[in-house]
Amino acid sequence: MAKDYYDILGVSKDANDAEIKKAYRKLAHTYHPDKKGGNEAKFKEVNEAYQTLSDPQKRQQYNQFGSNYQQAGGGAGGFGGYGNAQGFSFEDLFGQSGFSFGGGFEDVFSDVFGGNGRSRSQGQARGRDIQLEVEISLEEAYSGISKSVELDLNIACDSCDGTGAQNKKMKQCTECRGQGFVERQVRTMLGNFAQRETCNTCQGRGEIPESICKSCQGKGVKKQRKSIEITVPEGISDGQTLEMRGAGEASAGGRAGNIYVHIRVKKHKQFERRGYDIYYTQDIVYTTAALGGDVDINTLAGELNLKIPKSTQSGEIFRIREKGMPHLQSRGKGDMFVTVRIITPKHLSRRAQQLLKDLQSEGI
Repeated sequence: MAKDYYDILGVSKDANDAEIKKAYRKLAHTYHPDKKGGNEAKFKEVNEAYQTLSDPQKRQQYNQFGSNYQQAGGGAGGFGGYGNAQGFSFEDLFGQSGFSFGGGFEDVFSDVFGGNGRSRSQGQARGRDIQLEVEISLEEAYSGISKSVELDLNIACDSCDGTGAQNKKMKQCTECRGQGFVERQVRTMLGNFAQRETCNTCQGRGEIPESICKSCQGKGVKKQRKSIEITVPEGISDGQTLEMRGAGEASAGGRAGNIYVHIRVKKHKQFERRGYDIYYTQDIVYTTAALGGDVDINTLAGELNLKIPKSTQSGEIFRIREKGMPHLQSRGKGDMFVTVRIITPKHLSRRAQQLLKDLQSEGI
């Protein structure tokens, strides 16, 4: 069955390179097998789609022949020419296909794999990401807020600066000979390839401690209670996620993970948010609706005087500009829409009853 690579990546057929790359990054993070909830089959499918659509020549052939473009095109520009290749590394293979390990393919995979193994810093294990959920009020979403959260995190050992080595003295890793990666042969339908993997002995650093740090037992990290300051910007919506790069757990000699803060905005008793606009219902008495008048209404910024024109009908909506939610990370605000509702009093004095009867006799 023919595969729709555009549908797999969730992009249109006229998507540019940046849109394709952005879509691939997101899906690669979602489906990567090493991540919780990952899907290896989906990941391979997404990778296959990206390899084709990110290469101009392959994309042109795919648009013409579909997912069987390699056979239809005689292997030109595709992987068909490497069917019997031996000893090719992924760098050699993708270098022939328009991918450069100085960018492009390397950039896309750096976030998922931590690098391609060409440099020690890229191949080192990354610290664990932290997922948090923070609940705020609509008023706090309107004005923005800073919240402190106490967490137990792995932080870099202060005795060895995260190296895991006593006196910070390191030596070359004997397993990878200082490269930070090891190679293994992978047999595929395209032939045998040399695949680079992060060295398990040194975790991609290329060096190991001469002697183990006594404070952290060579782990390079220690568990510690830490206060994290979370800055929630004004205008944020329910369900949005804040990313705090490098604020997650530390790893021995590698990069710290991130903290992802999932925002939950509580429902408000008076206000309803729709995008950046705020909707509100204001009760008024019959005389104000008939004769007009001023009423004080609540807004997220405080009280505001609203003029009610005479002969206002129940259910009429008044628009107050720039009294809605602030636009997230940009200027301006949404509007506020006030629906007036005429209320009938439950208890009337004798005089009020007589006045209403007089009005009734007038046909009002």
